[in-house]
Amino acid sequence: MTMQAVPDVIIYLCKNCLPHSNRLPAQWTDSGMQIQIKEVPCSGKIDTQYILHALEGGVGGVCIITCLQGECTLAQGNYRAEIRVRTVKRLLEEIGLDPRRAEILRCAKDETLENIKELVEDAAHRLCGLVRIPA
Repeated sequence: MTMQAVPDVIIYLCKNCLPHSNRLPAQWTDSGMQIQIKEVPCSGKIDTQYILHALEGGVGGVCIITCLQGECTLAQGNYRAEIRVRTVKRLLEEIGLDPRRAEILRCAKDETLENIKELVEDAAHRLCGLVRIPA
């Protein structure tokens, strides 16, 4: 049995943000960073324990991409996700870790797949920059 490498960044992406029947790759490498995308039916399904478990497992950062405020397909999922990310940030700060390792981004429903990929890549670079030691 082979061990899977721990990704540098995990992006939880609300499926409702993706243009109809389009998907991003589940994982890829960009500038030496391992990026993993986990599509979820709604950003409100992301629980605080998922984010903390990922960080505890060695992930450098976690980002949740939600619908714009007030445009959640499933009522208030993006609002719930925001509260959970705030909770994780507070807990990270309390234990002496950089709270910026957890972030939430918003995405309009009419964004192109290329724009969403760019949003993901920008978040990955920002999150990896927080934990990498410059050479």
